[in-house]
Amino acid sequence: MMPYCHCERYFGSEAALIQHQVAKHGSQVLVATELPTSSQPNHAPAPQQKKPNPRFPTRDARLSHEVKLLLKGVLSEETLHTIDAAALQPSNTLVSSTAQPELICSYNWQGSGGFRAPGHAPIWKTLTLPITISNDRTTQTRSGKKPIWTKPEDRFYQVFQATAQMRPDFRFNDVDVITTRNSLRKFLDFCRGRAQDPFKVHVSLVKNTLFIEQYHVRPMARQNTGWGHGFERAFAEFPPGLQDSTSHDRFLRYPIGDLNCIVGFEIDACYQEGAARRRDEGPLEGLKEGLEQLSLGNIDPEVAVPRYNQEIMPQSTAAELKTSKPGKTSIGAYLPQLWFGRTPWLIVGSHNEGTFLDTKVTNVEQRLKQWETERQDELRKLVTLLAELREALRGRGGQRFAVVYEKGETSRVLKMYKLVDQGKPAALDESILGGFWA
Repeated sequence: MMPYCHCERYFGSEAALIQHQVAKHGSQVLVATELPTSSQPNHAPAPQQKKPNPRFPTRDARLSHEVKLLLKGVLSEETLHTIDAAALQPSNTLVSSTAQPELICSYNWQGSGGFRAPGHAPIWKTLTLPITISNDRTTQTRSGKKPIWTKPEDRFYQVFQATAQMRPDFRFNDVDVITTRNSLRKFLDFCRGRAQDPFKVHVSLVKNTLFIEQYHVRPMARQNTGWGHGFERAFAEFPPGLQDSTSHDRFLRYPIGDLNCIVGFEIDACYQEGAARRRDEGPLEGLKEGLEQLSLGNIDPEVAVPRYNQEIMPQSTAAELKTSKPGKTSIGAYLPQLWFGRTPWLIVGSHNEGTFLDTKVTNVEQRLKQWETERQDELRKLVTLLAELREALRGRGGQRFAVVYEKGETSRVLKMYKLVDQGKPAALDESILGGFWA
């Protein structure tokens, strides 16, 4: 069994463990100190510090605990690669969202288990205001619900299943990066030097494609105390045939600088007023073809992807839903999320303790172009970061590694470590590789 520290890190040898503990605690030795006596009246006992309430941990204590959880399962006695935010240089290629995104797949998670493809976001509906909505603590949340059988190591399972259903002829040969909007936002904040909590992603290189798997310390552990989920449920409704859905996810292909990327994210709603503005999905030839025409050993048409027979939802109708107190809306805070999701509509519901007084629909496309121009330097640094990660994984046999950002160090760095279990994601076994890579 590998040596194991109380901080939940694994080490390859006892010597590495000792070196880690010396570096962590130094050479200090705890010794007993003399207590004041009656002959030493001028030495009053030190006042006792108030013990923290374990039910309400401080932010620093919570972050320290999260770092331990992030490093669990990581062989951290050796850093395989380090990326210093201060050393990142902008790439030479302009980052532009001018090119229309191409839909690779979409699917809806089902409350009864599994998912359906193609998927469709809940459709925005106008309600008579004011309307009062229950707090999220008292209502079942919709966003983020995933079937209990979804394993962390199978994060791309549904992506390949849905792609086989919708794009059986699609191949990933020229795709540089496959990731999620959330991971890109974390990396961008890292490049921008913004304060952020510790995080970890798992990375692997399949053929020439960098896979970045989002990692959650604890799924859905934070208590919902606002009205965001209730707002979504009240103002947006899934179309007929998909009423059992819990969320709608999709993956788009678009360039980030000179990198050909596929980015996945959740869409809150379909705002149909923009439906006729443009059709920006790529061709879906072969949508009517069955999975039986695609030779993929692990793609089982009987198990995975019931087809939802409806027109594909245009990306130009995608909307992000937010809530705020009256007069407190700041569109700027949402622009990174909207930019990476190529989401043109922002709908904000203004409320007073759950009583919604107004909803404001904004087309943010011009704001996104302005944001893109203003953040060009940081976006180009993001391209450099992604390219460096991909190069760091070459020659490592397609195994998975952890990339960790630990808050509180003297410099802002990403560190790549070995994992105790370095196997490929189960979704990327050889039968799938042979089907999606020519």
